[in-house]
Amino acid sequence: MTARGQIVKAMVIIQRPRDGALLVSESHDPAGAVFHRPLGGHVEIGERAADTARREITEEIGQQLEDLRQLDVLENIFQWDGETQHEVVFMFAARLADEAAYEIAEQHVLDSPDGRTRVIWRPPGATTPPLYPVGTSKLVLG
Repeated sequence: MTARGQIVKAMVIIQRPRDGALLVSESHDPAGAVFHRPLGGHVEIGERAADTARREITEEIGQQLEDLRQLDVLENIFQWDGETQHEVVFMFAARLADEAAYEIAEQHVLDSPDGRTRVIWRPPGATTPPLYPVGTSKLVLG
């Protein structure tokens, strides 16, 4: 087993006001198992995590954020395709600037390499599929 190194990410918890559903991307691990994660991505060298959060939401779904605030920093150590991964994830909460965007049931990540990564609303209280990084569910409001 090899280690790939550390990765710094920023992710954004966006909840739909009417029911508390969480905006997530739906992905698959190398074995094909489905998992969810908040939208976000890699912090570039010299870029602040908050700026990454704003940039990633624009790149992924073409939306702007309002009221961005940092909630926590999570550490995520896991196995991926036979390698140890170590992420340090700045977790933010925000709301979408365009109220109409809360009514888009499903879309695809605009900058996804394969164009197939879905963005959906995860129902409040859902326990499957798993939500990563570990600790995210504790940050989601009620």
